[in-house]
Amino acid sequence: MNTKNLPANTFVTIDVEWATRDQQICQIGMAVVRNGKIVEHPQWLIQPPGNEYDETLFRSHHIRPEMTATKPTLEVLWPEIQPYLLIGELWAHNAVSAEIPAFQKSLAEYNMSAEWLSIHDSIELFRRSDCKGGNGLQQCCMAMNIPFDENEHHDALYDAEILAKLLIRYAEGIRPDWSNVPVNAEQLRKSQQGKRVLCLGEFTDYYAQNPLGGEDLFAELSSTYAGAQLQVVDVFDKGDKMPKEKDGIVDIARLKMGENSALNGKKVVLTGAFAINRKEIERALVAMGAKKVSGVTKNTDAVIIGPINVSGGKLTDLEAQEAQGHHIARIVGDADLEELLYGDGHKFFFK
Repeated sequence: MNTKNLPANTFVTIDVEWATRDQQICQIGMAVVRNGKIVEHPQWLIQPPGNEYDETLFRSHHIRPEMTATKPTLEVLWPEIQPYLLIGELWAHNAVSAEIPAFQKSLAEYNMSAEWLSIHDSIELFRRSDCKGGNGLQQCCMAMNIPFDENEHHDALYDAEILAKLLIRYAEGIRPDWSNVPVNAEQLRKSQQGKRVLCLGEFTDYYAQNPLGGEDLFAELSSTYAGAQLQVVDVFDKGDKMPKEKDGIVDIARLKMGENSALNGKKVVLTGAFAINRKEIERALVAMGAKKVSGVTKNTDAVIIGPINVSGGKLTDLEAQEAQGHHIARIVGDADLEELLYGDGHKFFFK
């Protein structure tokens, strides 16, 4: 499948939202495009199995059990949905980690197969040339000069229509201008597909020009919100001026333990150094019910990535597992680690 070639006349964009962490679909939105115009925009609210929801997902899509209590299941709606999937080439933004595994897992609940389903991933069209920040829908809209309503984001129909507008412009020969997209912590937090925070060596160059602000920039960019499942932190070329591992300790009394722990029963990989001493971190993870493992596999629930001395091998393994559709939460940098230990650690396991 060559994702660099857009369909000439007809294609369908699709977006899904899910109710649970195992990606049971609760909403589907589509936009049918013919000759450069959106001609249809079907959408469905779908009752997930047992109408069960993970409350931690409410804040993103705002779909609640009462909204789907009387809606049909995916099995019932499938004869109505499937014809739209056969109109032309399907496109989704982040299909590899979102739409494809969501259909696979949701259809499997009803002993149905999604092996025939092929979805082009528009992420491949919107790789950032500057290697900074993310290329989620909001960033792409800024780069392509398309209005974006943040309050509507994560409504499946809205996101499908936004992607259709992006692809229409791309098919017209318009390419993203990433210079219009500022790099800051807030946009990185909302990024869903950023591939690298900085190129190797780039931080050192910036630090040489901005010695007073360099460490602040590093802290800002490396403390990326891990809810962006595909955010990858590069192995920085930091030179000799970057902060070294410190001897901070864990405040055990403040840890979220027991049933309130976001890490209870989760398999966690730790890589890199933090402001908190590594042995202290490991002690805290055990206290919170986590199972510390040494390697990244499909069964890993989270990878905690320090701002210095990161294992490139573990990051490579992490990317490989995500490419296969396995969702692994990322906790990146000292600020995220403190949030995991003392704050709302559940947010790192969102979609």
